Amino acid sequence: MTACELDFRPGGKWRFVVRTGGGKEVAFYGEYREIVPPERFVWTFGFDGMPGPAGLETYTFTEADGKTTLIAVGHFDSIESRDAAIQSGLEKGAAETWDRLEELLRTLK
Repeated sequence: MTACELDFRPGGKWRFVVRTGGGKEVAFYGEYREIVPPERFVWTFGFDGMPGPAGLETYTFTEADGKTTLIAVGHFDSIESRDAAIQSGLEKGAAETWDRLEELLRTLK
């Protein structure tokens, strides 16, 4: 990650810039819409080159038996926007991000 800007409050903006394995920088951005600690947050999510407006994502955290489950749900304004995001490599990048988070969390136990 080469840049990270967070204003973690409803209405606050966020922006991350990451460098791919090939050296290309990609910026992701959005705005926090709702924050309910420790249960949920909702933000808009867009990235440079993504067609249409930023999508809406909801992250919900639930705890049971000492384990936390995260459910992430994304919404796009059209099927075309969804398909373009998938074709951009968003799915692969997201999977890599979740895998790295899992690795980090294991070191914190």
